[in-house]
Amino acid sequence: MMSQHHDEVVTIPRDEYEALKAEVRRLRREVARQQAMQAIMDNAAGPGHVRSFTRDELAAEWGIVG
Repeated sequence: MMSQHHDEVVTIPRDEYEALKAEVRRLRREVARQQAMQAIMDNAAGPGHVRSFTRDELAAEWGIVG
C-alpha cells in the first residue's frame, strides 16, 4: 500500500480545473482536425488536387460520432 504524504497533494480551484479540461478538449479537437486534413491531403487525387469528402467521411476523420 502506498502512503500519501500531505506535501504531495495539490489542490486546484474547480474553475481552473474546468478551464484546464476545456483547453485539453480544444487541443485534442485541433490535433484531430490537423490529422484529418493530413489524411485528406494524403488521399488527394494527385499532386495539387484535393479530394472531396462527404459529411460522414469528414465526421469519421474528425472522430465525430453522429
